[in-house]
Amino acid sequence: MIRLSTRWLLLLGVFLLIQPVIAQDDYQKKLEQSAFQMIKVTVEFLATDAQTFPKVQSTQCDCDSYDSLKAFITTNDLVGADKLVDEARRRAAQHIAQINQPKTALTEVKDFLIQKITSGNRANRKMLPGYTAYETKLGRIIDGGLSGETVAEVHSPTPTVAEPVTPADTVTDTQDVSNTPTTNSPSNWMSMAGIALSFSILSLLGVAFLAYLFMKNRQPQPSARDVQVDSQLAKLADRISKLEIRKNQPNENFQLNAKLDALERAVRQLEQNRAEKPASTTPMPKVPLEVVAPAQAEVPVQPTNRFRNAPAEPAKPKAFYARTADLGDGFSASGLLLKPERDTVFDILLQSDMQAIYRVSENPDAQRLALSDPYSYLNDACEYLTQPNPTSRIQTEQPGQLSLQGDKWKIVEKAKIRFIS
Repeated sequence: MIRLSTRWLLLLGVFLLIQPVIAQDDYQKKLEQSAFQMIKVTVEFLATDAQTFPKVQSTQCDCDSYDSLKAFITTNDLVGADKLVDEARRRAAQHIAQINQPKTALTEVKDFLIQKITSGNRANRKMLPGYTAYETKLGRIIDGGLSGETVAEVHSPTPTVAEPVTPADTVTDTQDVSNTPTTNSPSNWMSMAGIALSFSILSLLGVAFLAYLFMKNRQPQPSARDVQVDSQLAKLADRISKLEIRKNQPNENFQLNAKLDALERAVRQLEQNRAEKPASTTPMPKVPLEVVAPAQAEVPVQPTNRFRNAPAEPAKPKAFYARTADLGDGFSASGLLLKPERDTVFDILLQSDMQAIYRVSENPDAQRLALSDPYSYLNDACEYLTQPNPTSRIQTEQPGQLSLQGDKWKIVEKAKIRFIS
């Protein structure tokens, strides 16, 4: 019954654990789609600049991918817009992956796009009739991406050189934008993910408790025979220690050595019988346990042990090795390794009992593993000085700083790394 319950609870725990992961992937795809919509709206706004792009045929792009957006750019001869799309796409992916606040990430993309198309000698674009609607639409896309709702298409009016824009038209555009509802409520995904994670933790705790009960019931109770053997071993060990003290005294060497050898044989026989645990009830060998009277002139001698030497205190390690920053803001002290392996990405060097530094391993296998998924292996512990490249080599420009807090080496300052091709 316990095994069956354990199996069902384990399956439930695994199912609930993967739900937040699936929800997070869907949410990240929505953020990436919002970034694409912002880039698309920016290209459409550039198409309204008839002075810079006189060969524009259409200001509206009916596209749903970056390839179709670039085809729109080529058709309308928007020179330089394709480079803007590539750079904005890279920026968006980087911000969404590295910034934990989704609104901050999308706002960074918005600020980057506006700065690119209106800075310097392009500032006159802020005077175009569709600029206000363009800015408002970027804000609506950000709010729609955070709430998980689909952003409605808002097309900027297409200006022509021959048609001047009247104040009434501007007021109408502003009123239309102001009447558009925006959503600032927090994402339902966050609450659903929290509930799923709570159920997962509870189910895993239940599995652990049932496993503990199962293992506890399986532990064998010590038998009366084992208790008897332990008692005799303890008495023999005490007697041997007394004989060890006396064996080097004059006129007693031969007699004591003989007794000591007999006792050692009896101990080995007891240990062998205990290991075998025969089913028969053969009486155990009786060993004389009389107390040895101390010698009259007993010289204090350092006791020795024939069976084992006192273990030397191991030297404290000066370096540890870790695969990832498994705690997000630090490394679990119990999860560190004493020897490097192929997948240990970080080398940790102790500076004192409470302080340490760390750097990315120079091992080629570890570096290839880190470059295969920088988000999982490097983001929490490193600050990028250049953008990652799968074919590059990682160089630590400045080691990170660690401080021991309980069972965690907390990251005080992230390591600064550079990707060298």
